[in-house]
Amino acid sequence: MKGLLKLIVGLGALVLVLILAGGAILGAFFDPNEYKPEIEKAALEKGGVELKINGDIGWSVFPWLGLEVNKINVKFPGKSELASLNQAQLSVRIPALLSGSVEMQSIVVDGLQLNLVKEKSGTSNWAANEASSQKAPKKDVSESDASHSEGADIALNIDSIQITNGNITYLDQATETEAKLSDFNMTSGQVVTNAFFPAELSFNATQSVKGEEQIKAVAKFSAEFFLDLDNQQYKIKGLESTLNLSGKPLNGGSLDITTAANIEADLGKQQLNLKGLQLALANLEASGDISVTDFTKPTINGQLAVASFDLNKLLQAVGQAEIKTTDADVLKAISFQTELAGPANTVTAKSISLKLDDTSFNGSAAFNLANGNITLNLQGDKLNADRYMPPATETQAATSAGNASTTSNGYSKDPILPIEALRSLELDTTIGLKALHVSKMDVSNIELQVNAHGGLVKISKINADLYSGSVRNNVTVDVRKKTPLITSKKTISGIQIGDMLKAMADADQLTGSLNSQSNITLRGNSVHDFVNSMTGTASVNMKDGELHGIDMAQTVCQGMNNVSSLGVNTQEVDKSTPFANMGASARIKNGVVNNQDLKAALDAMSLSGKGSVNLPKQLLDYRLGFMVEKNLFKETCSFPDKLEGVEIPIDCKGSFNTEPAKLCKPDFSFIGDALKKQAKEKVKAKVEEKLKGKLDGKLKGLFGR
Repeated sequence: MKGLLKLIVGLGALVLVLILAGGAILGAFFDPNEYKPEIEKAALEKGGVELKINGDIGWSVFPWLGLEVNKINVKFPGKSELASLNQAQLSVRIPALLSGSVEMQSIVVDGLQLNLVKEKSGTSNWAANEASSQKAPKKDVSESDASHSEGADIALNIDSIQITNGNITYLDQATETEAKLSDFNMTSGQVVTNAFFPAELSFNATQSVKGEEQIKAVAKFSAEFFLDLDNQQYKIKGLESTLNLSGKPLNGGSLDITTAANIEADLGKQQLNLKGLQLALANLEASGDISVTDFTKPTINGQLAVASFDLNKLLQAVGQAEIKTTDADVLKAISFQTELAGPANTVTAKSISLKLDDTSFNGSAAFNLANGNITLNLQGDKLNADRYMPPATETQAATSAGNASTTSNGYSKDPILPIEALRSLELDTTIGLKALHVSKMDVSNIELQVNAHGGLVKISKINADLYSGSVRNNVTVDVRKKTPLITSKKTISGIQIGDMLKAMADADQLTGSLNSQSNITLRGNSVHDFVNSMTGTASVNMKDGELHGIDMAQTVCQGMNNVSSLGVNTQEVDKSTPFANMGASARIKNGVVNNQDLKAALDAMSLSGKGSVNLPKQLLDYRLGFMVEKNLFKETCSFPDKLEGVEIPIDCKGSFNTEPAKLCKPDFSFIGDALKKQAKEKVKAKVEEKLKGKLDGKLKGLFGR
């Protein structure tokens, strides 16, 4: 037995001596540079690439199996240069490799230049032409080979890794867009398995369009890495990164983004943990912990929080214009918190807490990774929207400009709806707000519910309560076909119009209970399309109201006295006009609004109206009629009896640009009707007087008196 052992040891020593001697002989008598042409030819025949070795090739055999290559260029035949390399060094210790370990001296890669070009035709320089490409024969891997490769444990021990002066360029000739990664450098300490080792990475990146730089980034990363190759477990401890951005999007400024985190990954169990995440961007700071399981259909859990920040300061830091508001103290305290937990293949915010100054929103949200569906549920307490409105001067200027544009140019044909975005939108959302102050009005119990799938957007609820009444509205936007279709149904019930006007404009001109209904259909995708296609019905009714500041009957009386030159008594007892009921309905077809039943029962008189409004042609053809039913104001206005019970018409005809004084004029034909009525009444009175005289004579004769 001892003899056998000695024999084995002796054979081993002999093999070792032969390897040492062979390595020394190979290194002394064979120069790899003599085989450059054969290496280049093999690269072309076997790999289909043109390889040029312009520098020296250095090698060693024992105890380190090493290779050094200098100044090489690679490209596909007929293509522009793909890659070049200044120097690469790699050496493996043979005795350690034979024992199942990988011990390496420093890995050095210097001056890697990778040029990726996508031509206008769609071809690229990183793939061979079909005619010249050759498919390498595939080698079948037997089960025994696979099991052998998986069964061996590997231990790494690399002195260091140094990648210096790397540059990568991507050029899209069709769009003239170029992206560059330059000054890529990576260094590490001693790389080993099952122990932490340090590494640092840095690079510059730019994007240019048509030769003009758009954005530039300077990035640096550092961390400690842990590799457990046998168990497929990897850790990154103390990751710290800084990213400086500058360029056009930042309007000449620069922005620093810093992050810190600890990362653990178990590929065998398909688990990823991101712990202690810290992100800082200008005055915005975010933190959180996130875990992911099952990479094919991930389940995500964790917490995220954004500390309170000033939005305008953030916008200023990223080179954007500040948001100007009526109240300069808003948008200064915005914060966000959420808990992530939900079913597989979704990013689910189980709970959301959002603060906008003194307004709080709570709810939940989810994003389906499979179909992109967004689910959102947010409920808020109170919001004063007037504080967030633009300053009055800007609002008025914008309104004036908009009105001027509409008046001079007609209806715009510019597209309004983002058709493609709506077709791809997958959304289910419910938003509520208990109290809203907007345009000086107080609105409560606001509800908004939207469901969008496959190009059909259903806004089933646009509801609110205000001033003892309510608004109930629903809208459907259908963009599944070429021409968009919009339908809207609105119901207004019991709104006290006087309270609303008082709040909005501090006006006390009209009171009453407002009710209305409408059912409107629009087709197209512009204001011009909407106006020309508007079709449907509408009705409005106001009960138990009063018009303040004007006595309608008194005004009509005085106006008629002026016309008839009958004199005017300017004494007025009451400056208001109560009405019991006011209502109208309309049919709308292709933008023409037709109304035939306007009725209003006013104090001592009635108002009626009928006609049409042609929105596409911007024309009005409407007739108003006033009728004094009871002459209750003889003491304050000598209204002629001959006009009592006669409709006093006013015709309004013309375009929307016509001055109001010229748009509506009285129709004086009613005076002739009044005279005819008066003549008939006089004849009737005379007939009645004669009949009465004859009757009185007969009665006297009958009774002898």
